[in-house]
Amino acid sequence: MMLSPTSTRRLMFLVGSLLIVIFPFFFIGGPTFYSTPLFRKLWDCGHIVFFVSVVIAFYTKINISGWRPFIVISVTVFVLGGAIEVIQAHTGRDGNWQDLLNDVAATWLALFWLQKSNLWVWLGRLIAMALLMPPVTAVFFAAWSQLQAEKNFPVLADFESSIDLHGWKGDIERSNVFHSSGNYSLKAHLNTKKYSGLSLLEFYNSWQGYTTLSFDIYNPEPLPIDLVIRVSDVRHELGANVLTDRFNKKLHVESGWNPIEIPVAAIRQAPATRQLDMDSITSMIIFAMQLQKEQDIYLDNVRLQ
Repeated sequence: MMLSPTSTRRLMFLVGSLLIVIFPFFFIGGPTFYSTPLFRKLWDCGHIVFFVSVVIAFYTKINISGWRPFIVISVTVFVLGGAIEVIQAHTGRDGNWQDLLNDVAATWLALFWLQKSNLWVWLGRLIAMALLMPPVTAVFFAAWSQLQAEKNFPVLADFESSIDLHGWKGDIERSNVFHSSGNYSLKAHLNTKKYSGLSLLEFYNSWQGYTTLSFDIYNPEPLPIDLVIRVSDVRHELGANVLTDRFNKKLHVESGWNPIEIPVAAIRQAPATRQLDMDSITSMIIFAMQLQKEQDIYLDNVRLQ
C-alpha cells in the first residue's frame, strides 16, 4: 500500500514521536517488585508497541517486500533488542530474553501484516501471533485476576476458582478434599527445610477500616503443628527487613480445622518504632520452621472482617 507524501510525513512524525517517548523507558522507570501484576504485564507489552513502530518507520522509507528486507530488519531488531537486554542487565534492570523474543515476534507481525497477502504471508502472521499470545494473554489474565480480587474483597481468597491462586506462592494446589467453606481449599505441602510455607504477595485494597484478619487452617495429622504468620508492608520490604519491623505471630495448629482470628490493630501496632501501613500491605506468609517430617496443611476462607 502506497501512502501520499503528506500521509507519509504525518505517519513518520507520529511513529518517530512514539519511538522517542518509549525508548528511554527501556532503561528508566518501570514496575517494581510491589507493582500490580497488571501494570507489570502492560509494561512488558511496551516492547511490542516499540518494535511494531520500528517496522512502520522502515516501511515509510524502504520497500519491505521480499525475504531480503525481512531478514535484514529481523537481524537488526535482534541485535538492537539483545543490546537493550544486555544494557538493562548491567544498569539495575532485569535482562529478560523473553522480551527479546517479543521484540522479534512483534517485528515479524508488523512485517507480515504490511505485505501483500498470500499463503506464506498468512503463515507468518499466524506464527507471529502465536509467539505473542503469552504476553498478550498475560495482560488479560492479570486484569481479570485484579478485577475478581477487587470484586471479592474483603475476602482475600476462598479458592473456589483457580483465579484465586493468582498471587499465592509455594508448593500449593487447589483441593476439594478438605474445605471449611464452599467446595475447595488451598493445599500446601510443607517440607523439612529451615522455612517452608505459602505466601500471598499481591494485594489491591486497603486494610483500613477492618478489625480482624480471619482464615481457617486444617491439619490432617493427629499431632499439632506450630506455624508462624508474618505480615509486612512496602516500607518493611524496602528497608532492612528486620523482625521487629513487621507483624509475626506463632500459630499452634491442632489436628483438624483451626479457625484463626487476628486483630488488625495487632498487625498495625506490631513494628517496634512505627505503625504498619495498612494501605500498602505487600505480603502475608504462613510457614513452618524445620519440620521433622513433611506434611500438608489446608488453608481456606481468608478474609478481613
